[in-house]
Amino acid sequence: MIENYINNEFCNPFDENPQNFFMKLEHCGRYLYALDNISEKDIVADIACATGYGSNLLAQKAKFVLGADINEKYLQIARKNYKQNNLKFIKADLNENLNLLEYNITTIVSFETIEHTPNPFAVIEKFYNILPSDGRLILSFPNSQNEMVDENGKSLDPFHLSVIEYEKMLNYLSNIGFEINRILGQSFINQLIAPMLKIEEDLSVNLENLYNYSQSNILYQSKLLAYPNNVDIEKSYSIIFDLIKK
Repeated sequence: MIENYINNEFCNPFDENPQNFFMKLEHCGRYLYALDNISEKDIVADIACATGYGSNLLAQKAKFVLGADINEKYLQIARKNYKQNNLKFIKADLNENLNLLEYNITTIVSFETIEHTPNPFAVIEKFYNILPSDGRLILSFPNSQNEMVDENGKSLDPFHLSVIEYEKMLNYLSNIGFEINRILGQSFINQLIAPMLKIEEDLSVNLENLYNYSQSNILYQSKLLAYPNNVDIEKSYSIIFDLIKK
């Protein structure tokens, strides 16, 4: 994960501080899907874990979770806040050699990460090389159809170094040797954002006071409104690929 991205865009659904409520639900929803799709035998790498809230969630079920991120300040927060015997945090840079073979990783989870790198396909190749046969990769990245770009196709988001086209990604994943288990989105929560923003604009109010940021409510609302599914994927802000290494 690019450090500037972490400092400016990082979202922790469980910090109970007012921040884009729907973004919190989206982030949490992806981890809830990953939690439901790992087993007690899995050794999971959470790549770009930031302050570790998702790694900690996965560690409630997995045999072992390795949270990896480039930002040492965020890793220090993770190590302070989340202490489990089956949870470890390390510093790792996706633009360099990503050698995690010693951990015998069986599943990699990496959400909203590869678009912050100059070569997303090279990153996926690193993930592929870490995983054993039948290993699993649960990956998400912004849907290019819903990303604002300039006349050259470059993202207007200064932190997105790559705009990832769905068809190109689909072909690459198949060619490198991943079997596609599921392709999912979070269209429902994405379609709620625009009308809520319009209400705020029309009434000149801030609806943040209506939202409950407690962890229990974020978990509940994420399951209800932002849990990944295969409905109207093209309308989702992000696309989630659930992959198996052949």
